[in-house]
Parts: sequence; C-alpha cells; structure tokens
Amino acid sequence: MQDAADLSRLAENTSRYARYSRSAGGLSLVIGGVLCLATFVVGATVELTPALRYLLVGAPLAWLLSKELLRAFYYQRAGAARERLSDKQRRMRRWMVAYLAAMSLLIIAGVAWTAGTRAWQWPGIAYIAIVAAMPLVAARWFWSVGDFLVGVLLVCQAAVVIVGLHYPWYWILIAAIYAAIAVTTGWREHRDYLQLRDELGLSDPGRTPGRSA
Repeated sequence: MQDAADLSRLAENTSRYARYSRSAGGLSLVIGGVLCLATFVVGATVELTPALRYLLVGAPLAWLLSKELLRAFYYQRAGAARERLSDKQRRMRRWMVAYLAAMSLLIIAGVAWTAGTRAWQWPGIAYIAIVAAMPLVAARWFWSVGDFLVGVLLVCQAAVVIVGLHYPWYWILIAAIYAAIAVTTGWREHRDYLQLRDELGLSDPGRTPGRSA
C-alpha cells in the first residue's frame, strides 16, 4: 500500500512538473505582464523616437525568449517532461488560434483595401508581417489564457508602434488588468514550483522526475 501511495504521489508531482513545459509559465508570465503594461504606458506617454519604437517592437521577442530560457534552464532543468494537454485545453487553444488567424486575415485585408500599395511598402509591410505572424506565434508559444492575454497585447502593440503610432491612453487600463492577471498567475505558479522543487528534490542534479507526464 505504501509503495502504491508513493507511486501515486510521484505520478502527481511529475504531472505538476510537466506543466512548466507548456501551460505553467511561472516567472515568464510575470515578465510578460510587466512588459505588457510597460509597453502600453511608454507608447501612450512618451515621444517615440526611432530607437524607442524598435525597443518596444522587440518586447514580444524578449518575452518569448524569457519563456524559452526559463523553461529550459530553470523550470525543466532536471529533465524535459512534456505536458499532456487535456481535451478541453486542446479545444481552447484551437479556438483561440483560429480566432487570432481570422482576426489577422480581416486586419490585413482591411489594411490592404484602405492603404492600397502603401500597405506593401515600409513600414506597412512590417505591420502586415507582425499581424500575420500573430496566430503562428500563438500556435507555437501560447499555452494558457495568461499567454494569450499578454502575448496578443504585446504583438498588437508592436504592430502599431512599428508604423509610428500608439494606442490611446485608456488602453493602459486594459493592459493593467491583463498584466495584473498574468503577474498574479505567474507568481502563484512560481511559488507552486518552489514547493514542488523541494518535494522532488530538484536541487540535486542527480534526481529527475521523469521524461513525460
């Protein structure tokens, strides 16, 4: 009975560990929330020089890089364990990605219709490229509601900023709400990981929780 209980506990902890390969962002979600709010505040309140514009455009890339680095070298440093998504999670992701793809197509079609040939010149072509990339980025890197909240706002902000525009000040309120959700969720996930790390003894490089869950 004790062996069965130990195996059940190990399986549960391994499943918890595997979440950090996909749906649990931890500190990367905190970073995403902070970047989301910061880019909207700066975009709406500061004069955008060319250098600052490109810095804001790079915010989504900085966030995605943080996701990959934290996953590989912190949350999954004891060994890669791929999370198995539930049917509900898979359906949710498919609908979100499909929605983003449809919205991207509508936006690109609208820009092409109203701007004509200017849409295919710089910086219009950069705007279209960023919008077109959004569902592809979502399909690869967005695994949770928090990812979609901050990720979509970061990408939309980058698309608008690249053409020298910015969102109105009231979008700061929307970004603040989304950022608060992301930071709160990410910090809770990080605290859960710290507890899990102690339970699994992940500070010992010789112990691994398994290869899949």
